[in-house]
Amino acid sequence: MTTPKLRTALLAALAGLGLAACSSETPPAGTETTPSQADAPAVAEGTAPPRGPANGALPPVEGHEFSSQMREEDFAAHVQTLASDEFEGRAPGGRGEELTINYIREHFERIGLEPGNGDSWYQTVPMVETTAAPDTTIDLVMGEETRTLASGSEMVIGTRTGQSTVSVEDSELVFVGYGVNAPEQNWNDYEGLDVEGKTVVIFVNDPGFHIDSDMFEGERMTYYGRWTYKYEEAARQGAAAALIVHDDRGAGYGWGVVENSWTGAQFDLPPDVDTAPRLPLQGWISADVARDLFAHAGLDLQEQYTAAGTAGFTAVPLDAKLNATVESVSRRGESPNVMGLLRGSEKPDEVVVYMAHWDHLGRVFGGVGDRIYNGAIDNATGVAALLEIAAQMKAAEEPPKRSVLFLMVTLEESGLLGSAYYVADPVVPLEKTVAAINIDAMLPVGQTTDFIVVGKGNSELEDILEPLAALQNRTLVPEAAVHAGYYFRSDHFNFAKAGVPALYAKGGTEHVEHGREHVAAIEEDYRVNRYHKPGDHFDPEWDLSGVMLDLQALYGVGWELANSDRWPNWYEGNPFRAAREEMMAD
Repeated sequence: MTTPKLRTALLAALAGLGLAACSSETPPAGTETTPSQADAPAVAEGTAPPRGPANGALPPVEGHEFSSQMREEDFAAHVQTLASDEFEGRAPGGRGEELTINYIREHFERIGLEPGNGDSWYQTVPMVETTAAPDTTIDLVMGEETRTLASGSEMVIGTRTGQSTVSVEDSELVFVGYGVNAPEQNWNDYEGLDVEGKTVVIFVNDPGFHIDSDMFEGERMTYYGRWTYKYEEAARQGAAAALIVHDDRGAGYGWGVVENSWTGAQFDLPPDVDTAPRLPLQGWISADVARDLFAHAGLDLQEQYTAAGTAGFTAVPLDAKLNATVESVSRRGESPNVMGLLRGSEKPDEVVVYMAHWDHLGRVFGGVGDRIYNGAIDNATGVAALLEIAAQMKAAEEPPKRSVLFLMVTLEESGLLGSAYYVADPVVPLEKTVAAINIDAMLPVGQTTDFIVVGKGNSELEDILEPLAALQNRTLVPEAAVHAGYYFRSDHFNFAKAGVPALYAKGGTEHVEHGREHVAAIEEDYRVNRYHKPGDHFDPEWDLSGVMLDLQALYGVGWELANSDRWPNWYEGNPFRAAREEMMAD
């Protein structure tokens, strides 16, 4: 899974792209999708979660005979090889990239797939790295008082424009509540408001999150609650800048995560590639800064959470102005998506997409100890899963009626850029794309009584998965932290945002023999000791039986879609349904 922007390790790994590099030893302990150790649940007493090899990653597997059927030993061989030190953490731009994309291509050829992009196995993805000056400050002019905010401790700010200098002067601040325009919810915080040239101040999460669980989806975050949506909508409205007010509960993480995520290099598709509106400036302010800003306007911050979550809320001028100049350095690079196609026998122009990201954090040079971020779970498991599914599907007695595209995307760890680029320039039109099935970070916890659907309640793909899981004596359950918006943090989301129904399902919460504590202990060990750390090694002692059940069920979803006339949609009320219906009507 991705963090919003890459941390220290990836900056060093991207040196091969001609981008930034540094020599810090490890990424920060807490990121947007990586809880700090203090946030993790306690390990059950007497439970010993599996540990990786004591002396580092195992070497690549040599001479393994792969089957045409899904097998644990084949899955393990893929993961062990991809997560070996020889692959150097699979960072875009270096030797690890070359080894990884060649490995995927060679296995696509072995399986018998066709190149997925015309006569090529690859799709080149451009990227831009932008680093704002670390001493950047902004001024809030509140009447006779001017408060200068320091980067990191009080605010974070940046630009996605690609420009080296961006200035906003005397921009009026307007509080727009949660900054949501949701027609299906009959909610528009911008109704009747002209924010052209102004700076909008926005609460994170959904209008129903803080005060009314009956509004929107209550504790369960919708896309309207994500910080990315806030900026997108503000840009569509013509704002000059947007500042999100941080609160721990609404964001799902502390201010330290915001600071770590937004200071240093930021990664994006180039503006000339992704032509959607972009704000000149976007950032966050701390709760303390917001409290003072609101108080100057005669408002109580806590009371405004109630006001903004009440139907009929109208925007409030904050009697303040923003002055800011952000100096940045930008550099460009590129990295390939890899894709193989299983051509359909009757409707080859319609496609089911399986996807996984091949990239990870690479290595950090210098220092002592293990410096390679091998990424066994994240996401050698996903690559292995797609290769196993592809092999079995190709070996079927009859080919599927629809085509199946196996899409290995790059730059997920940089902000889902490989999948974003594919959606912007798909090899099969999105209106001909039946569904996307994403596999990201399969944790080997053994067989479980349930099957986690991240973002459960989104689409009719769950109606296909549910009976397949039932055949395994498993029930579908949502992820535990529904307020955190994990559905919006992996590559399938770019398909979802464009309207294509997307499924993200993996693992479970309750082991068939050892219960919930067993699974929780393995999950905690992964979060604390392995996720985005050098400890994410392949372990030959893994219990892969549950992973294979996941693969069988996800294979079944894709096979059913590829052999039917069905066009699954989002459930009624889902914010992505309108985009799907619009594309299918054209």
